[in-house]
Amino acid sequence: MLIIMSGSAGVGKNTIINELLAEYNNLALMTTVSTRAMRPGEEQGKPYYFVTLDEFNAMVERGEMLETCLIHGNMYGSSRKILEEKTAEGKILIKDIDVEGTLNLKKLLPDVVAIYLKPKSKEQLRERLIGRGEKDIELRLRRYEYEEEMSKNYDYVLVNDKMEDTLRVIREILKEETEKRGLSLSI
Repeated sequence: MLIIMSGSAGVGKNTIINELLAEYNNLALMTTVSTRAMRPGEEQGKPYYFVTLDEFNAMVERGEMLETCLIHGNMYGSSRKILEEKTAEGKILIKDIDVEGTLNLKKLLPDVVAIYLKPKSKEQLRERLIGRGEKDIELRLRRYEYEEEMSKNYDYVLVNDKMEDTLRVIREILKEETEKRGLSLSI
């Protein structure tokens, strides 16, 4: 089972994903492959597998990527190998992914559970981006309207105003969706 989570930069996707990963033993991150530069505090595999553009293109040519997207001048993609390995280990996967990547994955893997996180307002999103020290806020906000429009393609759309409330709702969604598939999340 694959759970995908999308939303504008700064809406809290990674914070929520990290909380869920810490809570459930059989939930695993499906790490994204990216050509973007590593930021302070990041390391290989957390939150991305960082590769050069040439390495990324070679992975695509070898058929190793389920989907790819160009976002803010960098390539991002989902590794077929990671999905297959983690699923074989009995893991339920969760992934932070862009709205285009969601559409691509839903075509390939129709059983995906897609959750879209929204801020309460565009101004709240701006404040969150400022608070996390984002350098190019306007670049991030230019995609906001587009991403909000794309939220219609998701199974669940949640306003992430208070993280505790959002986590409670996501836990309920995960319980319902795993039970539908005869699975369960272990604490």
